[in-house]
Amino acid sequence: MEKTQTRPASSLGMFDLLKGVGMLTIVFAHTAESYAIGTTTDITPFTFYLFAYRESLMAAFFIASGYGFRKRSIGKCISQQLQMLLKPYLISGVLASLLHYICHYAAFGSHESALVETWKVFGGFALGLPHTAEYFGHTFFSCGPMWYLLALMIGWIVLDVILNVFPERYVPWTVLAAACLGWGITLAWNAPFCIAQGLVVTPYLYLGFLAKKKKLFESKFPLPLTLGLWAAFVVVGVLVLLTRSTDCVSLGEWTMGPVSILLDGAVGLGLLAVFLKLQRFDNFLTRAVQSIGRRSLHIFCVHTVELTAIPWYLFASHFIEYQTLGLAVQFAVSLGSVLIICELLARWRDVKIAYKAKKRRQAPRRRAYAARH
Repeated sequence: MEKTQTRPASSLGMFDLLKGVGMLTIVFAHTAESYAIGTTTDITPFTFYLFAYRESLMAAFFIASGYGFRKRSIGKCISQQLQMLLKPYLISGVLASLLHYICHYAAFGSHESALVETWKVFGGFALGLPHTAEYFGHTFFSCGPMWYLLALMIGWIVLDVILNVFPERYVPWTVLAAACLGWGITLAWNAPFCIAQGLVVTPYLYLGFLAKKKKLFESKFPLPLTLGLWAAFVVVGVLVLLTRSTDCVSLGEWTMGPVSILLDGAVGLGLLAVFLKLQRFDNFLTRAVQSIGRRSLHIFCVHTVELTAIPWYLFASHFIEYQTLGLAVQFAVSLGSVLIICELLARWRDVKIAYKAKKRRQAPRRRAYAARH
């Protein structure tokens, strides 16, 4: 029998297993997009597995973030989000642009071409584009997985504004209105800085906020709620098979518009509940996946730099006849390099923390010595 490990529903690492599985899935899905077997133009069993519930998984990430949401003054919320999310976004954008220039020049040997293509990458980060778009008569690339950080930052600020401005009885309707506004923006305009995506994910953050407030994960789900979540799961899958298309937040695509946005949120809530139950099992595999989940922010940033800068399409071109092999090798190299760099960053952070703690301990001794002399 498996040894079980209980974890309080309010503890910091309660969603680590979900985040770990999500990180592995995201890296694998981005890798698969370089190969014909991973394209979403045709729904096969493989692509259905990869992409049918992709946005439900992203919704689960936002709900998990909303679980830690706490209303504060609007100014303090903005300051906190700029420090926590915008700072790593900017660092990742600069590093991705520099490494892109180096890799492009190394691959093609042209400074001019490298500068032109890198300008498109840098412009995409500067504008915060969730997908490739044309601005000022020039084409700019997307900011890659970093759209998630921008959407999270904007969604968090929007939710804080709503909770501060509107009476509680109007908050759910205002949150829904924000999501509909975001969806409408995607139909009319390629909005920069992931504004539309940030508005769309506001209900997910609010759902996480309510889950914490109502202690939803600390007891068994009511039967009607459980049945409703299963129904949403089935409906999402059926819609993918009928329409032969999948939802995509970053591209602003939803099969049934606002209805699909809400369905993805319902399935995301169900995923959180399932992974909370699975996280009770303590073994080597779950601990390894949880350790990946604890570094989800670092993985997002490093994976963005790696995915944006390295011309993986050149690597994939060598495996046209061996798609599965190429996919497996690229995934192993990509994930392995990301995890190694994240481990080095974690070690560096630990060294910095230890060094600062040592300086704090030594400071009183220096002051005492100076006073005596």
